[in-house]
Amino acid sequence: MKEVIKYTLASLLLFMVSCLVPDSKEDYLDKFERFIDRVEENHKKYTAKDWEWADGQFQKYNSDWYLKFRDEFTLQDQIRIKGLIIRYHSYKNKEDVNEVLKQLFKEDVDDVRKKLQEYIDNDMDEDLEKIIDGAAAIGDSAVKVLGDIIRELDDSF
Repeated sequence: MKEVIKYTLASLLLFMVSCLVPDSKEDYLDKFERFIDRVEENHKKYTAKDWEWADGQFQKYNSDWYLKFRDEFTLQDQIRIKGLIIRYHSYKNKEDVNEVLKQLFKEDVDDVRKKLQEYIDNDMDEDLEKIIDGAAAIGDSAVKVLGDIIRELDDSF
């Protein structure tokens, strides 16, 4: 009988844990937001043990489960996720939101800066030449079309 109870409890525990793991990007975003909402509601009453549990959950959302779906996130999703991270830190540490924002977006800004510098160093001159050539071709075509229209108007009068 004890074995049956152990097996049943173990099965129930595994089922409950599997229900917590998000199975899609949308599920991840919804569950992460609900988790942050619960922290917001209850953070003033949290004990050290409550924060230990919350930190474990946050780690899963911010790292483990995030990595599972990271290639699917749009820019809008990324902003939403960063907002949830900021909210969590503000409830837990009563941190200055500006400092959290700086830390979160520093990596993104550095990445954009590197990509922009790489573009300037490697591809910008070639692209500028193409743009200038294209503008000149369009300009020549526009002048020719305008000239044709003026000649047609002259001929019709």
